Amino acid sequence: NTKNIGLQLFSNYVVPFEVMSVLLLIALVGAIILAKSDDSKEEGTKE
Repeated sequence: NTKNIGLQLFSNYVVPFEVMSVLLLIALVGAIILAKSDDSKEEGTKE
C-alpha cells in the first residue's frame, strides 16, 4: 500500500530521506556546473 510506504518514509526514516535528498541535490547542481563549464571551454576554443 502506497499510503503505508509514505507514512513509514516520513515518520521512521525522516533523517535518511533528508540526507538522500541533499545528496541528490548536490549531485544535480554539480552536474549542471560541470556541463556549463564544458560548454564555456568549447566556446573559447571555437573563437
